[in-house]
This record gives sequence, C-alpha cells and structure tokens, in this order.
Amino acid sequence: MKDEGHRACIEAALNHEQTDRVPVNNFALVTAARSAGYKVDAARWNPTLSAKVSIDYAVKTKSDFIKPILDSQVPFTDLGMEVAYPEDDYGHISKNLVDTEEDIDALAVFDPYKAEECPNFTKVFVESLNETSRILPEDLHICGLSWGPITTAGYLMGTENMILNTLMEPDLVKKLVRKITPFVSEIQKCMIDAGATVMWMADPTSSEDLISSDMFAEFSKDAITQVVSDVKAMDSEIPAFVHICGNTLNTLEHLKDTGTDCLSFDHAVDPGEAKRRAGKDIAIMGNIDPVRQIMMGTPESITAECNRIMDAAAGNGGFILAPGCETPLTSPDENVLAMGMAARNWRA
Repeated sequence: MKDEGHRACIEAALNHEQTDRVPVNNFALVTAARSAGYKVDAARWNPTLSAKVSIDYAVKTKSDFIKPILDSQVPFTDLGMEVAYPEDDYGHISKNLVDTEEDIDALAVFDPYKAEECPNFTKVFVESLNETSRILPEDLHICGLSWGPITTAGYLMGTENMILNTLMEPDLVKKLVRKITPFVSEIQKCMIDAGATVMWMADPTSSEDLISSDMFAEFSKDAITQVVSDVKAMDSEIPAFVHICGNTLNTLEHLKDTGTDCLSFDHAVDPGEAKRRAGKDIAIMGNIDPVRQIMMGTPESITAECNRIMDAAAGNGGFILAPGCETPLTSPDENVLAMGMAARNWRA
C-alpha cells in the first residue's frame, strides 16, 4: 500500500493543523457501484466487487476516504427483521420489531464476531472490509458504517413511535437505547478488526430537526459517548466520526463532550458558524448540498461552492471537505471529482 499522504492529511486536520491541502471525503457508498456500471444489489452481496468498485471510485474522485458498499440495513436482517432489498437501492425495513418493555427484554442481538449468528453482516460488512484492506493501493482511510444507538433504536421501534415515546414513555426509549448501545460498539469494533481504519457512525435521528439539543443530551449523548469510548479503548488511534443530518449547531456543543473527533454536518448548517462553535474542541466535515450541487450541479458550480465553504471553515485546520450527506446514487463522476480537485487547489 503506497503512502500518498491521505491519512497524514486527515490526522493534521483532526489536530487543527494547517496543511498544504484540505482533506476530502467523497461520502459515497452505492454511488461507486453505479459509477462502475453495476446495480447496487450486484455489489451489495459481493465483497470482491464491493471493494474493487469503491477503491476505483475513491481514487478516481480524489477522496482521502473509502467506504465499500455497506448497506446499513443488512444487520437488521440478522436481527430477524423484514428487510426488502431493491435491485438498485438500499434495503427497506417494512415493520418495526419492538413495541413494549417485554419486546426489549426478548430482543436478541447477534455477536458480530460469530458469522453463524450474522451471515449477512459478515458477508456485506466483514468480508468487504477485509477485501478492501487487502487490495487497497493507497493509504486511504477505510470507513466502516453503523447507525448510532438512537437511530438503531428508532429502526427497531419505528422512528415516529420512538420519538413519540420520548415524550410519553421516555424510560422505555432509554431502556432500548441502553440495550442497543453495546451492540453498536461491538459492530464498530468488529469492523475495525476487519479492516476499517476509522469509526464512522451515522446518527440522523440525533438531528435537531427531530429532537431538540436537550433531548439529544438526555437520550443520545451518553450512548454516543459509550460507543466512542469502547472503540477508543480497543484502539486509541482510531479517529471517531459521527454524521448527523439537519441542524446540529446546538448539538455540536454536546458532541464536544463525547470524545468524537469529527462531526460530519449537513448542508443546512452555516459552515462558518459551525467552525466558530467547534473551536479547537472538535473537527468538522461538510457540507456541500448533495442534491442541488453534487447530483444536479456542474463542476463549475461545485468548485465555487467548495471555495465558499472552505473560505468560511477551512482556515487553521479542523476541517474536511465533503457533501453534507451521502453522495446521491446518480451523481456524475465529474461533479464528485470537482469536489476532490477543489480541496486540492484551495489555499487559505
């Protein structure tokens, strides 16, 4: 594996050091399959193809990160939930599994280290990360993927039901989050053992668009802190990234206390204000509009938007350029490459 300075550039950004270029994350999963001419389903269940198309796409788009085709709904199949897998999209969960306290008590989570308990997670996640690590030609950071504890709880209970229960039966929600948090930690640790070099956790239900920052502190903060702590106890050098959709400016203050190294933030957030609030306590990553720019823009419009964001947030380090959420499936290669090139060409 050739040292191209990818990981060193990211480490400097996380340490709030100014470097000769801004690191960039193409924030892509299934997009890599489409770019290579494959349907999502072909790459989802094929670890060799998943690794190859993702590496090719990351190198082609000048990303410092790579994530194979890790369908975040696959673990729910191994939990016994009904998940439909379209030919060219992520899996869709059709019904929740948990309604009552008795359901929580009966919930049996799998051990991600035991393939016989989680054959789908093993194939899609463990084997894909193993293969990515094995054939990686450059020192890109390899991302695993899990939902955060409260988002995982939302899938199990039904997100609308869970949010309602934060008001009506808060102890029920807290019990489910407490039960599921060690499971999320074990998934993250297993992915690192399989080849992931960063902890990547998406937690859209922690958004201030769904719960207030005070509710985040009550229902989500301790759980995120535990996952980060569990991962860091396993390997203190692993950078921890948390992505939260929507508004996160007030939540950002709480995230500083979780041990998270970087918040991946949405395009709805002002990048200059996010940088001001983050200070030197936490790095930030974002926040190009993934639909209006990455999917529907032009290389010229994307370059201009990247420069605007970097002018506001990239000075003095502590910043990684990326879309504000996942790169859409149909995004043109030239648009994603424009983001990668903008990060390399920008100067403070």
